[in-house]
Amino acid sequence: MTDNTLLIKNLCLCYCENKPELISKTVNTISHLVHIEHPTIFQDELRLLDKIWKYFEKYGRNQESIRFGQSYARLSKLKILKARLETLQFLYNLRNTASSEHRHHDSANHTISSASSITSFDMPTFSLLSTTRIKNDQQQNGIGRIKSSTSLQKLLHYNSNNGHVDDDEDSNMDHTKSTLLTNGGGGELVLLRRDDETKILKELLFGLQGIETRYINGNNGNNGNETTTTTTLDRSTKALVNRFLECGWLYEKIRRIINSPTTGLVSQAFVANLSSELREYHRLLGNVFDPTGPVSLKKLHVWLSTPMQRLKSIASISELCQGGALLSLLYTHQQHGDPLQQSTVYPLLYNCTVPIRDMIVEWICNGIINDPYQEFFVSVDKKIDDEKLWYEKYSLRTSMIPSFLTEEQAEKIWITGKSINFLRVLCKDRTVLQVVDTPASPETLFQQQSSTEFHDMIISAYNETTRHLRQILDEKYHMMDHFKAIKRYLLLGQGDFIKYLMDLMEVELNKPANQVFYHNLQSLMDSAIRVTNAQFEKEDIIKRLDLRLMCVSASELGWDVCCLDYKLDGPLKTIFTEDNTLRFMRIFNHLWRVKRMEYTTCGVWKQLIKNSRRFSSIPEIIDLMHTCFGISNEMTRFVQSVNYYIMFEVLECSWSDLLSKLKDAKDLQQILEANNESLEKIIVRLLLDADEKSQDLAKQLRCIFDLILNFDTLTQKLFLTVDNELDARLNYQQRQYNDQDAELRRFHHVFKPALKTIKSEIQILKKTFRDAVLKFLQQLKTHPDVTLRCLSFRLNFNEFYKVS
Repeated sequence: MTDNTLLIKNLCLCYCENKPELISKTVNTISHLVHIEHPTIFQDELRLLDKIWKYFEKYGRNQESIRFGQSYARLSKLKILKARLETLQFLYNLRNTASSEHRHHDSANHTISSASSITSFDMPTFSLLSTTRIKNDQQQNGIGRIKSSTSLQKLLHYNSNNGHVDDDEDSNMDHTKSTLLTNGGGGELVLLRRDDETKILKELLFGLQGIETRYINGNNGNNGNETTTTTTLDRSTKALVNRFLECGWLYEKIRRIINSPTTGLVSQAFVANLSSELREYHRLLGNVFDPTGPVSLKKLHVWLSTPMQRLKSIASISELCQGGALLSLLYTHQQHGDPLQQSTVYPLLYNCTVPIRDMIVEWICNGIINDPYQEFFVSVDKKIDDEKLWYEKYSLRTSMIPSFLTEEQAEKIWITGKSINFLRVLCKDRTVLQVVDTPASPETLFQQQSSTEFHDMIISAYNETTRHLRQILDEKYHMMDHFKAIKRYLLLGQGDFIKYLMDLMEVELNKPANQVFYHNLQSLMDSAIRVTNAQFEKEDIIKRLDLRLMCVSASELGWDVCCLDYKLDGPLKTIFTEDNTLRFMRIFNHLWRVKRMEYTTCGVWKQLIKNSRRFSSIPEIIDLMHTCFGISNEMTRFVQSVNYYIMFEVLECSWSDLLSKLKDAKDLQQILEANNESLEKIIVRLLLDADEKSQDLAKQLRCIFDLILNFDTLTQKLFLTVDNELDARLNYQQRQYNDQDAELRRFHHVFKPALKTIKSEIQILKKTFRDAVLKFLQQLKTHPDVTLRCLSFRLNFNEFYKVS
């Protein structure tokens, strides 16, 4: 007697209360069930133990759960039971077999005592029944079906003759080598003959490759494949076969991906790896279905467990993308906690990364894009001119950036290649840079947490290329000198030149715009350069300084259309683009207008000072002159405050920030961003942006400037009227005061009405100016920019204007 049989007998002695007539039958039946070859529902012992624990927890059998755990621990430590999983399966299947219907049988069919509350499981009640119907079924069908509804009573009858069947049945069983399969769904046990199992295996050989046969019909629904057979299989066998056919469905799905048309190096590498996986799958099937070696459904299930998981992992990547998008998809599937999933996807990701790695190396070393299928995340438009090389010719396709690359890394790769082409095409520099000694291996692209080889390669190429580009821009093209020249002339930083230029051009610029000519202004500007400190500038800078007359419209003066210009070409045109030039012109026009207001208010004040003594002999204009002085001081104060805000709080602060950023800038892109950011900040703080509040403030400021020009016109008119009065009085004195009546009529009918008109106009202008300034201050207080809000305090530091 083997160890297993002895253990089973000892177990049955605990339940049969020393009744010999039941012990023998029970031992034979249980031994047969323990050693029988059938597909087990639970392939994992831990999963089965979990089911058992949940069963105890469901029915509140805590004490039995503890004792079962102790018994299982001792059994695991002794290792005397080889078929431990099958034994646990058997005991677990007996959990619901106790039925009260057998407890009322007579003494001939005495039951095993059900007082098993001291054990972990309820033992079923057995009874001896007739075997006639079973034998008839076996003779008719060749396959013995043993029904069991709520107990295993009929299993005893299967081994009623001391565990043996009739001689005819014995020989038949030996001939067919039948296998007992358990159907977990309907509670019935089926004896499957060996030749029937062989037929199923032959059909499965085709089904595992997605091939339909006479008995296997592929149904491409949501549930995968289903089987249709001429002879009905029991549910457990059918479930097992359908599980095998899932491999065939996955195989067919992968094969469709392989056969789909692909374009692109990454896609071709992906398809090649899928083909390699299917070849390995074919090799496995060849080994499994080797005619020289026996195979069963149970063994087949064990052998196909891991290949099925690999097929599932591969088939889950059903979306055939291109380039970086496919790498992102593979990387997402590779970031999985299952080691099998990682090992399956790793070779796919590795081989698909090789083409992108080669494109990156070629781009950052030579600035060449070898991408015939548009898979690289840097694209080139060969139709774009070289002047727009940096802005439009090379673009970054974010959809093709692999997810294992950060945006910063992709941008550095993009900038490195553009810098090489910028040096070669626009700077005419053919210096060969040794940026990469050894290309990074493909796996370092998607394993950057464990290796910095790829990141170091990118940083090395980026630093070397951008350093050389910055050196060329500074030493060969004198980039910083041009920035400073623009600040001195277009942003009115060269004060002596601007003041002298306005003095020279005043007469010309006071003319209507259609009477102002370029050559006249050009000659005046050349004179200003020769006289002021601008003459000490580099010859290259002086040559680039120019004038531009903008479009002329009606009622405009030369002041409104004259603009300084600074011409740039070559690589510098990339930094100072046409768009930036237009923005510089807008800023210059605004500054030029403010300078004109300052120039005008200073001229009015000088005229008032000069004429105040000349007009002291006319007492009628003393009060009016006092009023004019007050308005002039008020306007001068306003213009000087605005000019101080522009020149120091806007331009100087922005220039200081720009210098700091240009000093820290490593690549051309950072230089461009610093320049654009500085220009944008200046435009916003000068009220030149598209914001609605800024536009309202700009309109109000232009209204104030127009009032200053009107005041200049009124003072000129006042001075002319008073000069005429002085000439008339001088003429009257020379005539020795003759015709006094005519003189009185002239005074009362000519001078006094003219003076009264001018006085009323000045009073109106005074009130209008204050109202305009008050409105301007109110609008400043609600502007989102803090610098402009601070301007309102500067303009009204003594609260002269009562702002609500």
